Amino acid sequence: MGSPVPPRSRIGGGALLALGIVIGAVGSATGGYVATRSTTPVDPAGAATATARPVTVISAPASDVVVDVVNELLPTVVTVINRLPNGQAQSSGSGFVLDAVRGYLVTNNHVVENVRDTNAGASFDVIFSDNRVVKGAKLIGRDDKTDIAVLQVPPDGLRAATLANSDDVPVGSTVVAIGSALGELQNTVTTGIVSAKGRRVPETDTVVLEDLIQTDAAINEGNSGGPLIWAATKKVIGMNTLVNRQAGSEGLGFSISSNTVRDISNELIKSGKIERGAIGIAYTLLTPRAAAALGLPAQTQGVIVGQVLAGSAAAQAGLRANDVVTKINDQQIDGSHPISSILLHTRPGDKVKITIIRDGKQQSVDVTLGRQS
Repeated sequence: MGSPVPPRSRIGGGALLALGIVIGAVGSATGGYVATRSTTPVDPAGAATATARPVTVISAPASDVVVDVVNELLPTVVTVINRLPNGQAQSSGSGFVLDAVRGYLVTNNHVVENVRDTNAGASFDVIFSDNRVVKGAKLIGRDDKTDIAVLQVPPDGLRAATLANSDDVPVGSTVVAIGSALGELQNTVTTGIVSAKGRRVPETDTVVLEDLIQTDAAINEGNSGGPLIWAATKKVIGMNTLVNRQAGSEGLGFSISSNTVRDISNELIKSGKIERGAIGIAYTLLTPRAAAALGLPAQTQGVIVGQVLAGSAAAQAGLRANDVVTKINDQQIDGSHPISSILLHTRPGDKVKITIIRDGKQQSVDVTLGRQS
């Protein structure tokens, strides 16, 4: 097949090129970085998977923690094949079983997206570590803001991974990543450490992923959606998603924290979508020049309200045009912490305290959030 232009490349090229970020689903190459889609995606009927062999469980010495992790967790890891309406495989990635009783799997949203747009693929096949193939997995829901998607397969002979509390894992902990590297190399295992926590990385020009775990475990194309496992507990602390391949950088992989995976997947299973809270304002980032024009110190950070939408939460709370919004709850608003990111984990009906500057005076306004359209 040809070299389709992936939506993450087209939409987010600026952000991705700036960081040299690779989204870890198999992908076509464009420009100076590797994109998210493959010109030769894995096909269950093709040679790529026909040559893959089930992994034999081998007893390991008590000291070989990584082997123990692989023996226990490998059966929970899957390959996801994303197909076009004509049945052609357009991309592939990884995933893992979240709920063995109900048959729920989790993967990245960008694994289940179309190559040329942000719609979902037409159908999905799931390949297990023993080469068992389940065709026609059901897409339960997906969320582009956190890059998480949930699929469902018949709950026959499944084994689920356990999500840890990602806040508990110490920096420096040994971790294991499992996935389908390059789309063809199923059951690939790499190891490393937790390099840092709480990272924010732009995935596209409009999506910034929050609360990421940074690791030096090798994450390659095709690993998207696979688990990052805390070796000491044999529990999943993250979903592998991005890798930085900027010139001169090594060992900069990023995983969505298991706490985010848990919260978003539970809501997708319950509702099929994520509804987030909205204030109901149009705004622009406050610049030093704009601050000076309003008689404020040049270092003042926030946004200027340009319009308050009629009937919105902001209108009901009494916000006005030309108000300067500086904080939501205790979070400062600035270029690194935009309103959209701050509201990421809010829901309609949540109450927030908004700090504003009006006519040079600071005050607080309580706002009950509405629903994002």
